[in-house]
Amino acid sequence: MNRLAIGVIISSMLLAACSVDETNSIDVNTQKDVVQNNDVNEKLYETKDDADTVEEEEPTNTGENAETQPDRTTTTDEPANDLLPATVTRVIDGDTLEVTFEDGTVENIRLLIVDTPETVHPSKPVEPFGKEASQFVKDNALNKRVGIKVGTEPRDKYGRMLAYVFIGEETIQEMLLREGLAQTAYLYNDTSMLDEFHKEQEIARSQGKGVWSIPGYAHVDHDHGFHFEEKVAQDTKPVEQPATNQNNLKYDPNGPDRDCGDFDTQAEAQAFMEASGPGDPHRLDGNDNDGLACESLPAA
Repeated sequence: MNRLAIGVIISSMLLAACSVDETNSIDVNTQKDVVQNNDVNEKLYETKDDADTVEEEEPTNTGENAETQPDRTTTTDEPANDLLPATVTRVIDGDTLEVTFEDGTVENIRLLIVDTPETVHPSKPVEPFGKEASQFVKDNALNKRVGIKVGTEPRDKYGRMLAYVFIGEETIQEMLLREGLAQTAYLYNDTSMLDEFHKEQEIARSQGKGVWSIPGYAHVDHDHGFHFEEKVAQDTKPVEQPATNQNNLKYDPNGPDRDCGDFDTQAEAQAFMEASGPGDPHRLDGNDNDGLACESLPAA
């Protein structure tokens, strides 16, 4: 082999060696770049995970969590008033009613601090404006819902409940006084509404209306009824006399309607009820139907 050929071979070998070194250098650099890129990506992933972890540790108080929080706001429902609701089921006279409460209890109510002329008194005739007073109460209260405000002394000696009876915003007492069908009287119990009653009474009194149309008949704050015998004509109906019969009853069982206020003792009322026949027509037994009349009265 001549020298020229040997030189060509050596040159080719050197060129090949240089190509290998450059290729290896490129591969190393490429690998470094890949490693560096992987490191960056891993750091990015780590940062994202950290951020996600923080978001999970700090939940917001919304949705169901917010709805289940206790409400610490307190409210108090004040009653509209202190009245006991009832329905007027019977009008005995102008100042005495029978009412039925919502629980079914039946009570006779004597209107507080007013007096109306008599219509059913056992020892007095029907007094002027007595029937008008009774009819006025029937027209305005019978079968209607009312509000009962019991007095400071809840009952009288006859067992009747003492109360103010409200129809809407005013009492039936005020209505009677304004029409001249009652007078203020019997101030020994609850007088909390006396000023209002005087105001309504003065309207009728100043106009000479009703009971105030008869001189000397009615009086302000009076406890002795109405004084009309001295003024009435001679043909006034005679006073009803107690019945006399073999049982010595105080009243005629077939006469006018009676209530427990007409009797002095329970025994007296019991004898009258039994003489009245079956069915207790005077309703003296109350609602318990135990066969005993006017149990609130003294025994004898």
